[in-house]
Amino acid sequence: MSAIVGQRVTQQDSPDAPKLPARTKSTSSFMYMHHPHRWQFIEETGEWLPLLGKLKTDPGVGGVTDEGGTDLAVAQHTRRGWHMIRPSDERLGKFRWYVQKIPKAGKGVVHADATEGVEVIGGRAFWREGGEAYYEFLRHLSSSGIIATVSKQVVRLKVEQQLQTIDRMQSAVANAPHNQILSARLDAATRTLEAMQRKPLATIDTKPKSKRRKSMDMT
Repeated sequence: MSAIVGQRVTQQDSPDAPKLPARTKSTSSFMYMHHPHRWQFIEETGEWLPLLGKLKTDPGVGGVTDEGGTDLAVAQHTRRGWHMIRPSDERLGKFRWYVQKIPKAGKGVVHADATEGVEVIGGRAFWREGGEAYYEFLRHLSSSGIIATVSKQVVRLKVEQQLQTIDRMQSAVANAPHNQILSARLDAATRTLEAMQRKPLATIDTKPKSKRRKSMDMT
């Protein structure tokens, strides 16, 4: 068993670093981005956290130039309302350069969030999600002013969508009352709705917690 530790994309690869198995699929480097409508409710903590997207930076794909330039791809997504979270943004603090590059046997590398981990056991890679460290990263995006906090209008929309989901599930359960899987899903969806409704809209902070502003490093 070996734990694989990736290098931030700004760091040099070590030639003797442990590597992922050759059959591991190579993945592209990426830039996180966020849309004001994309939020997730974390039932365990009772909070709304941003649901991030990824802009993959494959040369020659999706508006990325053959030389790896991302200006056109960024402009395309910005017009659709996305906000780019550049890894070089100094406001990220300890989360700056959030992409890690993990070598694999043979050709190629795997790019992953820096809060993720992986172990190789018997020639197979087992990934660990970022968990609380990733949640801390998401919280920091709002508290630092990198992205706006969730709006009350979006919360109302998400609650209404959850109500609609429960209505559909109730119809499905009514048509199959002995289906335990459907019933369990309905119970889980109902618990999530109740947790959402216990979070009063008045308690949602619609202003960044930090008034500090720094110009973003666009390199």
